[in-house]
Amino acid sequence: MKPLLFIVLSVLLSLPARAQSPAGYAQLMEEAGAAVQARKFCEATTLFERAFASDSARASPFDLFAAAISSAQCPEKQPLAWRWLGQLSRRRPLPMQPGDLANIAADPGLASLRANETAWARWLTAMRGALAEQAVAEQARRARWLTETQARALALPAGTDRQRGRVAPAPAGFALYFSQVPGDTVRMPYLVRVPAGYDPARPAPVVVYLHGGVVSTPQFRYADPDVATQEPVFAAAPANALVVYPFGRTSFGWVEQPAAFAQVLRIVEAVRARYRTDPARTTLAGMSNGGSAVLWFAAQPAAPFSRFVALAPAPKLLLAQATYGPLGKTKPVLMLSAEDDDVYAYAAVRAAYDAHRPGRPNWILQTVPKGKGGHSFLYGPDGQALLRQALRSIAALGTAKLLRAAR
Repeated sequence: MKPLLFIVLSVLLSLPARAQSPAGYAQLMEEAGAAVQARKFCEATTLFERAFASDSARASPFDLFAAAISSAQCPEKQPLAWRWLGQLSRRRPLPMQPGDLANIAADPGLASLRANETAWARWLTAMRGALAEQAVAEQARRARWLTETQARALALPAGTDRQRGRVAPAPAGFALYFSQVPGDTVRMPYLVRVPAGYDPARPAPVVVYLHGGVVSTPQFRYADPDVATQEPVFAAAPANALVVYPFGRTSFGWVEQPAAFAQVLRIVEAVRARYRTDPARTTLAGMSNGGSAVLWFAAQPAAPFSRFVALAPAPKLLLAQATYGPLGKTKPVLMLSAEDDDVYAYAAVRAAYDAHRPGRPNWILQTVPKGKGGHSFLYGPDGQALLRQALRSIAALGTAKLLRAAR
């Protein structure tokens, strides 16, 4: 097992440098990390102590653990290790799971502290209690999320209302739905973010977003409320837009399962039945696996989307499709790829684009410069702004096309 100190150290050394005074927190932490790397643990401990004294509120759990493991290896500074571990046990939230605590307990850098069996057992008990308390709070938070999102879900209009296209008012916020897959037990979950001021009498623009990481997601993540804050699309989409967010997983997602692609279309149909939407302003966007799926949908003649935004897509179409069909011929398609993408090499993406671009005037490749996060640029510091601008650009392209057609 790699000592956890050096895992934490890699986090410390990867932090961006900040312009501060010579005694500023960031500089002291950078110097402490360098001292740890040189195995000068007493020197590192002094630097950690100075950093925490200058701005104790900035000490993260990772900072406290790095400091504790350094001072544990400096005999005259061991009391500081106990102090910092005690502070760590009182932090909320704790960015760890019970398995992480087991790894910490076995780390060789803390061997000197384990020699004090009574104090060590007391600290482990405090940490286990903190993690148990945190787990209960997280369970309650998720239960509230499920209750609140399902309470906002609208029933499908029935009978005359559906025939006449009538829709009910909808409260602002996130609504959770489950879309039954025909002939299967699978129900694909999806969120609909209803904007403040939504008016069922006025068609709203729609952004359907297909997330990435499908191939490494074993379960649908609909029970995790963090999706609402961690996915940039909810902040980047137009403030008046309905945002539709299907959940995929490894065994049922928009990579290798045709039924999952078909289910996305059923979800769009269900959203149009429940909400007042504007088909001429319906954007399909996606990231990584989702971006690749966006290009596949753009290549389908009957795709119910007016424009497409593919972020970090693969250099080939999914489901072994060989032809690009109508992609980029009439409906605008904007593709963003990073020069330093380490999953789908930019050179391969560019080559595929150049090879198939002729005759597709509305297919545009935008290059994301190096240093913006590589394949995961959407989750970098500029990711939200990039997506917001992409959605604005593709909307402008669509509007210009409509104006030309009206002349």
